[in-house]
Amino acid sequence: MSQSTRSATVNLSVLIARLVGLCIYVWAFFLPAVREVATAGNDAPEMLKGSRCAWITLINTLNPEMWHSKYFLAVFSGWINPLMVLYLIFLLFPIFRMPRRIVAVFIAVFMIGTWIFFEMYPLVPLAGHFLWVGGILLILAGEMFSQKQAEPVAA
Repeated sequence: MSQSTRSATVNLSVLIARLVGLCIYVWAFFLPAVREVATAGNDAPEMLKGSRCAWITLINTLNPEMWHSKYFLAVFSGWINPLMVLYLIFLLFPIFRMPRRIVAVFIAVFMIGTWIFFEMYPLVPLAGHFLWVGGILLILAGEMFSQKQAEPVAA
């Protein structure tokens, strides 16, 4: 297989993975994403859809009290979605390759912060959260494949 054929195959695979990831990512907003931990003697725990989680965490960016509590990790998770939009815009312009990769790193770090928050609060992630993460990872996976192919070494 020639280098150009291999490159075209990789680019098509990355495009398909990103499109599938985007569909999963969007679908996750309509599914239950988290619920509170059930405790004996209390009402049924509240369950939140992904869209509600996204709204709550993003709007709390404006609440200064959130920044001085353990909830600041939830605020960081609220910025994953706007960063994803920025990432997708950067995908349209090859000149933004390096800023796009920086945004991808921030998304990954904020995602880790989300899981730490789940452990601290505690919240139980549900299908919507796992699909949201999976969709994001499929979209970001293309960063593992460099757009600049290495020159073949002459024998």
